[in-house]
Amino acid sequence: MIWSSHGKAISQMKPHKHDMHEFFICLNKHGIQHIEGQSCEFRPGRAFMLYSGCLHRLEAAADGSEFIFVCFDRNHFARSGYLRLQEQIEKRQKQACYFSGTEPGYLAANLKTARLLHKEISSPGLLQNEIVNALLVQLLAAFFRSTDQEPSAAGSGVSEKRSKVIRLCQRAATDSALEMTLTQAARTTGTCRSAFAALVKESTGLSWREYILDCRLKKAVDLLASSDLQIMETALECGFNNIGYFHRAFLKKYGRTPAKMRKILQANRFPHILKEYE
Repeated sequence: MIWSSHGKAISQMKPHKHDMHEFFICLNKHGIQHIEGQSCEFRPGRAFMLYSGCLHRLEAAADGSEFIFVCFDRNHFARSGYLRLQEQIEKRQKQACYFSGTEPGYLAANLKTARLLHKEISSPGLLQNEIVNALLVQLLAAFFRSTDQEPSAAGSGVSEKRSKVIRLCQRAATDSALEMTLTQAARTTGTCRSAFAALVKESTGLSWREYILDCRLKKAVDLLASSDLQIMETALECGFNNIGYFHRAFLKKYGRTPAKMRKILQANRFPHILKEYE
């Protein structure tokens, strides 16, 4: 879930926190943002990252503080396949990385991108989810680069284990032949079952079993769109040995059968050989 607001505040907000992450972009210089005991003045284009669970409040100036903010679920990027970004958000939260840099080029680009993102969220159109994700990823990547902070040594043991879990998840996303029980996967990353399960859930929003199934179904969609394999061949290629289970899982996730999905996806498919212009 992603939503956005373009607001203006003239009163002082009480300290509060929320379950979602909030990316906040200043549109003027009339305010101060307070986050977990740290403070930063408004400046057009400056961004604040208000992580889930962080206590924060806005101190608005008399002229009115104007801003755009975008809220998104804690595991949004994991579910969308951006595991590295998900890891970066969690790492920077532990580092208390709340305030962006102020390089003029960054501030100008930030304003432009933030307005485009808010417009796209407010007026959905073709490929809205893809465009929204791309713009939000661009904002967050630029934010983290602007902070120019080195990773903290604190919690390095946990970070190392999380990195191993994320690498295994990335492997699972590309290798549908990967067969690992929870116990085997935990052993591969050097963690106990419970810690591994928690890190997978934190990184992807899914259990290990759910994540493997999700990756295989996504690969099946790609094959249905791009290949002429039979449905049974597609299922086997994606790691499904039971065609009945494949059909049930596919229907549950996408609301249509593999055959129906193929018909939709290939309706406007380009031929393998395109006629050259005379």
